[in-house]
Amino acid sequence: MISRIFPLLLLGAVCVLPGCKDSQPPEPIAAAEVPATVNNAFDSASPEVRAVAQEAVAALQKDEQSMALEALEALARKGELTPEQREAATQAALSVRAGIVDAAAKGDAAAQAFLEAQRSRK
Repeated sequence: MISRIFPLLLLGAVCVLPGCKDSQPPEPIAAAEVPATVNNAFDSASPEVRAVAQEAVAALQKDEQSMALEALEALARKGELTPEQREAATQAALSVRAGIVDAAAKGDAAAQAFLEAQRSRK
């Protein structure tokens, strides 16, 4: 019995352990770099994906941080992204979220309401 189970356990360990490497989460980028980073990363994306990226950039340019964050988070969840695109979307979303959190900490009621609404949806 043990001789039959051992190869299965060994195979399972070989298949699972490589996925256990220490991977660091992406770091946010400077807020000023977000539009250029998103535009560059999604320049060659499909029209649908590029439209979401452009929506995020347009929201940032209008200083609509909450709309930009929602677009960036939706972008990061898309399945057809390259690893570079996913990282760019994630870094940009982290940067925008940090700005919203900072604004909320400084008493911005809209930022506070947005963060509370996001928490209640999760």
